[in-house]
Amino acid sequence: MINEERVYDLDLMNHLAEKGFIHRDLAARNILVGSDGRVKVSDFGLMRQIYEDVYNAKKTKKLPVKWMAPESIFDSVFTIKSDTWSYGILLWEMATMGGFPYPTLTNSELCILLKTGYRMERPDMCCDEVYELMCECWSEDPATRPSFSQLIARLEAIMTRDVPYCDVNKHDESSPYYNVPAKAVENSG
Repeated sequence: MINEERVYDLDLMNHLAEKGFIHRDLAARNILVGSDGRVKVSDFGLMRQIYEDVYNAKKTKKLPVKWMAPESIFDSVFTIKSDTWSYGILLWEMATMGGFPYPTLTNSELCILLKTGYRMERPDMCCDEVYELMCECWSEDPATRPSFSQLIARLEAIMTRDVPYCDVNKHDESSPYYNVPAKAVENSG
């Protein structure tokens, strides 16, 4: 069982950021939960050390577009702040209990919409404060996205209040992010 202290554990991401590393594939599929409830980030296959705060991808390969920041998709620029964008998608995945992001969109359609400022809607079970944090992670300007240390502080503050940040009674399995045909998922990655 994941306990409240571990649900949003960002210590590793903060540590990587402080050491000058970017993960580049932060997503629910790469999160492991131990029997003690400890949350661990895995799959470091795309991780890179950055110099001068920016990593420019030079090779073309399959990348997880639906978890990537616009500057990474369009300009092949990866920074700690692009990992912050991905963390916002991870928060959304958690708030939907494993929903698939942008489920009705192809990667091409998503790219067009991102250029217009489109962002995913607040999940039914998610409180406004956590959704606001997601939206900050998805800021068009990477410089205005929160750091991982800021995310830690904000999420700890949210979780210590006597207000539900995730209302599982509002779980609606008819939502599109729960009803993605397997073939659509395979083709959209």
